[in-house]
Amino acid sequence: MAGDEVDRKPVIKPGVHLTLKVQDTAGRTLERTVRRTEKLQGLMDAYYATVPDVTRGTGRFLYDGGRLAGWQTPAELEMEDGDEIDFFTELLGGGRADVADAAELPVPA
Repeated sequence: MAGDEVDRKPVIKPGVHLTLKVQDTAGRTLERTVRRTEKLQGLMDAYYATVPDVTRGTGRFLYDGGRLAGWQTPAELEMEDGDEIDFFTELLGGGRADVADAAELPVPA
């Protein structure tokens, strides 16, 4: 019966599949093979699952300087095998200081 077993490994077809790499600012990387027509949300979910200290939705995925959305596909973006996607954690801040704190700041001369 051992000869009747079928190899169940997925077949990666060039042109149909491509391997994409997600890299963040901490140097962590995730490589995943996806279909050209597969939504990028699966890749984003895989990144969040493998990096436990990053909370889902707390960063941005960028490709060629543009922000990615989960509904986009590699085919739409004309991605090629081996392309890199950058992940940046969103920084919070930039809000206005309290008026009391501003009163204590020195006035520029």
